[in-house]
Amino acid sequence: MQKTRGEIMSTNYANPMTYVAKGSIEEAMEWVGREMTIEAPYAVNEAQIAYYAAMLEDPNENYWDEAAAKKRYGAIISPSGMFQTWIIPTPWRPGGRPEHGPVYALEVPLPCETLINVTTDSAYHAPILVGDRLTFTDRIESISPLKRTAVGEGYFVTTDTVCRNQDGVSLATNTNVIYRYDTVPANDDTAAPSFERPVVGADVEKLPEISLPITLSKLVMNAAATRDYFPGHHDREYAQGQGVGDAYHNTMYLQGFVDRAGYEWAGPDAWLVRRQLRMLEPACRGDTMRTDGRVVERREENGRRLVDVDIDVLTEHGIAATTQLTFDLDGWNGSK
Repeated sequence: MQKTRGEIMSTNYANPMTYVAKGSIEEAMEWVGREMTIEAPYAVNEAQIAYYAAMLEDPNENYWDEAAAKKRYGAIISPSGMFQTWIIPTPWRPGGRPEHGPVYALEVPLPCETLINVTTDSAYHAPILVGDRLTFTDRIESISPLKRTAVGEGYFVTTDTVCRNQDGVSLATNTNVIYRYDTVPANDDTAAPSFERPVVGADVEKLPEISLPITLSKLVMNAAATRDYFPGHHDREYAQGQGVGDAYHNTMYLQGFVDRAGYEWAGPDAWLVRRQLRMLEPACRGDTMRTDGRVVERREENGRRLVDVDIDVLTEHGIAATTQLTFDLDGWNGSK
């Protein structure tokens, strides 16, 4: 039976939970190795880039200044943290729900109600430019055995994604681990593991600190800028049902936050080659996020000056995320 307009509008197609499939672990294991390819619903555009950069108060001229960006890349570029944004559909569309959602791991049939992202490992080969029409190919790489953690009990699903432009050029890849779980009471055996930050000597080069409060307005801006309407990022009650204190920022925000810190140190001529991110504790409404970054290694490869930096994301409650970024200080060479 065809849905009425009101019934269609009641479902948010930009909410990843819309696409969650339920089933047994035996059914889920049959998905390992499966792939799906989908086209981004809209071309990469200047307005969405500006909203994302504004949310992070990121002054990188490659996102704002067409003349400056053209000299380096030929057009304004998409921030690296927007990788996932371009695949997310509008909350409603007249054709109904898309065949696939923005997170392929959620279409794996598992006996779990909710989710939280755990790690990302992203490599950037070429710029995503204004006007590009993107295609994403996702592959289910692995599903863990049942695991008990501080937030619940469930399964870690690993996916690999390749992003290509209209010419078939691979622009970026991402390995993502998501935790599909049900909340269960915590105990001493499932407490979140403590994380010891490394002792940094006085001679270590530090990156400039950036700091932003997490307000309701910022969470609203996040949904608008990243197109991610997962309820945990704006709905306190839903977040608390996940075992989290309040609504919290998404992965794309954290990625953009550390990228901003890295680029403010490396400069707009630099190129982000790789970013590894591990989320430890949600950064929630009422917290203030700040970065603590340091240079780990400088090296030369094939005549290029590469620098590895570690950037921790902190709140008043401790470490929200750890990241490792690699920059090419000579910029994008057009052949990575």
